[in-house]
Amino acid sequence: MAIETITSTEAFKALVAEVTSQAGYKEPMAFGIARVDRGQKNAEKILQANFGLINWKENFGSAAVFIKALEESNCKVDFSGSEFVATLNDNFVQNAMAAFAPYLAEASGEAHKNVQVIKALANMEDIGKNFRIVFLFEDANARSVEAAYLKLYALSLAKAELRTVNLNGVFGILSNVAWVGNTPYELDYLRDHEIEMKLNGTYPTSRFCR
Repeated sequence: MAIETITSTEAFKALVAEVTSQAGYKEPMAFGIARVDRGQKNAEKILQANFGLINWKENFGSAAVFIKALEESNCKVDFSGSEFVATLNDNFVQNAMAAFAPYLAEASGEAHKNVQVIKALANMEDIGKNFRIVFLFEDANARSVEAAYLKLYALSLAKAELRTVNLNGVFGILSNVAWVGNTPYELDYLRDHEIEMKLNGTYPTSRFCR
């Protein structure tokens, strides 16, 4: 199935109302889409999550669209936990574009930031690997790197006030990594490739823990 292209703001509001009225729906306290860096040795290990935009107790209509787009791309959102994280695909992007259609033309600058995120994704390749969406349904201990970074972004961007966000266990979730420019590297990978990287001049000159 797919979301039919929405042609008016009234139809958009009706779609949001339809989604949020479903049994079991839970409004997220925060959400965002991130590009993740994966481990060089273990591709299942997320080293960092880079959010272009985060939503903190705001933009609930966009959250509903994202949830609907996930479900139409065969990804069922689990509202029972404190957070939900999923990998995006092209089908998700197409559905979100269809839902946001009334706002695509005016989504620039300070207007419709979540629509801008989707427009950017629509122009990118290989969406189905390194782009992840995360929803926080309550401020519990983070269970994923993506959720940990979302909370840290909220604090660094002053979306949330200091000492109001649960950061218990956050730094235990994040891996110790070394950085080359903006790219994090697993320490085990550096040990395995130390000679080659040093001779090539690509070995990190400093380390950043977590």
